[in-house]
Amino acid sequence: MLGTTIAGRYRLKEPIGSGGMGTVWRAEDLDQNFDVAIKVMPVGDPVREATFHREAQVAARLSHPHVVAIRDHGSADIDGGRNFFLVMDLVEGLPLSTLTGRPLPIVQTLAWAIQVSRALEAAHQRGIVHRDLKPANILIDKTANAIAKLCDFGIARIASPGEMANHTLTVTGVAIGTPAYMSPEQARGDTTLGTPSDLYSFGCLLQELLTGSVPFTGRSWEVLNQHVHGAPAPLSALRAGVPRELEQLTLDLLDKDPDCRPTAGSATACLTQLHAALVASADAPTATAPLHPPPLVAGTRSVSRRPATGSRRATACAATLTAAGVTGILTSATAMPVSWTVSLGALAGGMLAALYLLDPPQPPHTRELKITTAALTTYLLLTTGAALAVLVTGFSRWPAALAISILGGPAMAACASAVRQLVEHTLRRTPRHSDLATTAGALHTLTVLLAFNDAGLPRLAFVAAVLWPVAALLTAALTPNRTRHTPYAPVRSSSTELTGVTPPRSAVTHT
Repeated sequence: MLGTTIAGRYRLKEPIGSGGMGTVWRAEDLDQNFDVAIKVMPVGDPVREATFHREAQVAARLSHPHVVAIRDHGSADIDGGRNFFLVMDLVEGLPLSTLTGRPLPIVQTLAWAIQVSRALEAAHQRGIVHRDLKPANILIDKTANAIAKLCDFGIARIASPGEMANHTLTVTGVAIGTPAYMSPEQARGDTTLGTPSDLYSFGCLLQELLTGSVPFTGRSWEVLNQHVHGAPAPLSALRAGVPRELEQLTLDLLDKDPDCRPTAGSATACLTQLHAALVASADAPTATAPLHPPPLVAGTRSVSRRPATGSRRATACAATLTAAGVTGILTSATAMPVSWTVSLGALAGGMLAALYLLDPPQPPHTRELKITTAALTTYLLLTTGAALAVLVTGFSRWPAALAISILGGPAMAACASAVRQLVEHTLRRTPRHSDLATTAGALHTLTVLLAFNDAGLPRLAFVAAVLWPVAALLTAALTPNRTRHTPYAPVRSSSTELTGVTPPRSAVTHT
């Protein structure tokens, strides 16, 4: 193909990259007398054709300084066969993936992250979801002050109904993309991904640039499962000196609930403020000192520890259910006056809500058991109540009460961890929702045990082993959770990267 002229205008000069979706050539635009990049794809493969049409449609919608521009497209006979071709700006530089594998300077990382988030913001405003954001699809242009340019919209989703009816790359229940950067909803094979999916991938990218590694590693199916169920480690556990605001932004981007992630615009505003503050600080060259920039401007999403609206709604609902459950149990199983049972129910629900709003569940470090104030208070009530119940039946049983007091806490924590995992895997709820439901279930169980003791049936305390998970599951099922879940599906290929290429030369673009 060397020396071939395509469409009477583009003369192929040398190959600069190749991949599953075609070959990229450096070519001379004979009309404009400058070099361009041209991707050539044989006609006949439905997936390749869908990729071609999708990129062409994105080009018609999207023009941005941080997106590789597509200048022309069409089909032509090349070496006796019919081929599609896409003509793009030639980016003199390297993909960002050539710089990963080690922590990058924080200031430089923020500069590139701002440019990528601006590109995402422009795409999202035009109804385009990239679906394959990763370092290999970001080019660093060495001729333009090392700016970042987003490329490869071959598996992008265009939001207009019916627009891609004949060119779909999505198969129901199959995950499309690159496992290391997939959002939980993408890993489950959701057929209609929204813009929050790109923000999750952006969080994976941000963590990789700052720490040298993606949030989750392993075989493809293991990585997908961790995206759905695993908690990412905070940046401070992986790299010293990361500003806490940047750490919290990354955790927010990696939230399992799409509704709790910031938008591209909010992420851009936060990153811009952090970058400006770092550059202005005396420690900007090393960027190792913790930074405390001014509050975010109005209209941007805060990255503080304050729980999101969805979490507050779930807390209020769980608190109401707990209050109603405690009231109902005490009313039906004890001789307490109704006014007392209502008061105790309201106290239990109010305590649960207050403690969770004051100390919202946070994503734990890898393999760390995170116990919130609400959960700890509930477990102390359970163990104390059980110990007192044993003493009431007979003071001679004080060794058993002492054993409950000493061993009850660790046992409760272990049981809580098991119940939490049950809720997450059975109902596929986020760690925040499952922790809340587990604690609410413990409060229900405590109430039932006290009712049994009041009725003179302390030997039935063993039913707590069943009551706790059942109460937690019921609470989680009745608590609102706006994340849509579909059955877990394996990735389409065993490869860790299903799209993208490794260009062999310094002048590269996407394939």
